[in-house]
Amino acid sequence: MYTIEGICDWCKKPSLLAKHEYIDGLCHYSCEECFDLAALDVRQFNLAELQQRERQNQLR
Repeated sequence: MYTIEGICDWCKKPSLLAKHEYIDGLCHYSCEECFDLAALDVRQFNLAELQQRERQNQLR
């Protein structure tokens, strides 16, 4: 899971990182310490994005 070395996008510290993918195609990486927060953040964004897309489709 933590297979990439780099800088955590949440705490900005160098570490082994896990990838988090957004529904819009972007991705960010988190260290083990920030993983839970990052997963929650990405999940909330993805849910909001799905809701926004659903609203846009209803207007068509």
